[in-house]
Amino acid sequence: MKYGVSLGITQANPADNVEVPRPPKLESDKKLFFTDEELKTLLAYFEKNQNTYSELYDATLCKLLLATGLRISEARALEWSDIDFTNHTILVNKTLNNYDEVNEPKTKSSIRTIDIDNATVQMLIYYQKQQRIEAMKLGRTESIVFSNFTDRYITRQALGYRLGRVMKNAGLPNVGFHAFRHTHASMLLNAGVPYKQIQLRLGHSRIEMTMNIYGHLSQESLKETARVYENTLAAIKIG
Repeated sequence: MKYGVSLGITQANPADNVEVPRPPKLESDKKLFFTDEELKTLLAYFEKNQNTYSELYDATLCKLLLATGLRISEARALEWSDIDFTNHTILVNKTLNNYDEVNEPKTKSSIRTIDIDNATVQMLIYYQKQQRIEAMKLGRTESIVFSNFTDRYITRQALGYRLGRVMKNAGLPNVGFHAFRHTHASMLLNAGVPYKQIQLRLGHSRIEMTMNIYGHLSQESLKETARVYENTLAAIKIG
């Protein structure tokens, strides 16, 4: 229609006054990580709510994202063969696009091997056993870590709905899956892990990207910085 207006074929484009509806926003566009108190609340919720396979599924996904900094598209594409339980590593060599198609990561740096802690390994072993039990009931075997037993890969929209339900039940704001990745990076930064190591773990192509995106501190860390300054100043005065 705009092309027709420019040629003089029509006087106006009726679509100019049509407002395109926007997708619902998350509860916060700026807050992209969890505070220590929110993490404590979320983890406590998961501890109390793993009685069903569905609850275990949600807890395992969220805790894995928190422990690894994986992108949700990478987690959705994970297969059991990507996880080395002996050496405690996860191989990231594929991702899912918006059409739920498997692709190679966009950059070479996104192809990486992530070390995982023992608690995460044990969590995945237990989850795999429970998945096998559920799959056997349906006469299936699963190679996809976060399979839904029907489609090969669960959709991002379906996982988003599940996350919203978890956050609502836990009494927390829903800031999206990327908050787990941001929180993971923030925790590493606060613990003194060098930016270069975080860059490699997250699969960033440039260290500047890591510094620009994840160079923030939680409110707890900011308060801790103030306390360190106060204590240092007090020690100087005493000396």
